Amino acid sequence: MRRVLIAVFVLLCVHAGFGQSSFYIGFKGGIDGCFYQYNAAPTSTYFNPNGTSQSSSTKLTSRGPAIPAVFELIYGIKNFRIGYQFEYERILTTAYTYKTFNVSQSIIDTTVNNPNITQHFFCHNILIEYIVYSQKHLQIVPDLTFGYFHGLSEATEAPYDFSSLNQNRFKIGVALNLEYQLGQVSVVATPHYGLVPVKSLYDPNQKGYMHFIGIHIGLRINCIKQQDPSADPAKKKKKQKEYVNPEDDN
Repeated sequence: MRRVLIAVFVLLCVHAGFGQSSFYIGFKGGIDGCFYQYNAAPTSTYFNPNGTSQSSSTKLTSRGPAIPAVFELIYGIKNFRIGYQFEYERILTTAYTYKTFNVSQSIIDTTVNNPNITQHFFCHNILIEYIVYSQKHLQIVPDLTFGYFHGLSEATEAPYDFSSLNQNRFKIGVALNLEYQLGQVSVVATPHYGLVPVKSLYDPNQKGYMHFIGIHIGLRINCIKQQDPSADPAKKKKKQKEYVNPEDDN
């Protein structure tokens, strides 16, 4: 939290130097899908009774909905924006599948279902945005995020345990913000995709990916009052008619 406050202070100092700019506080919710595939056991070789060798590998897969909550602090100068984003995902998956493969076919296909599974995903992101389209009320703003994640899995049969993942806990994401501006407030709809590489701390061959895809909807509030161009003193001065004394013509 201290780092966030320091970042806010730095942005306000930058604003004092650059003048007209924007500082948004954003809140979003929505619906996501979480898709997970993990190489739970590396490829191994065993021997059949007839003496021939056979290779096999085990993969874990799961899919299901997730409920997101997003908080943002964004500073912008002209079309460029940068900020901090906190992302939370309540992953609702309570079933997953183990598949063991040989060279040509699946040997075992086991589904595990435990309604007590609870999974929480947290991520701290750096957010970069650029306005590519802007009209009176509508803006289209692509963004790129990259950050550090951690999480919590409850129940012994959770499809994965966040504490067993590697220390390189990074996530990357892309999104498209559709902003409808109403004064200082913008209503935002954000289709997005996030990629999370995962790997075991104990065996680098045990690795996989989590994918988040969905849409976030929320509000962004600009805390810096925007200057009305019609109120610019310089423009008013240009529009002001020069007074001419009629007696000077005589």
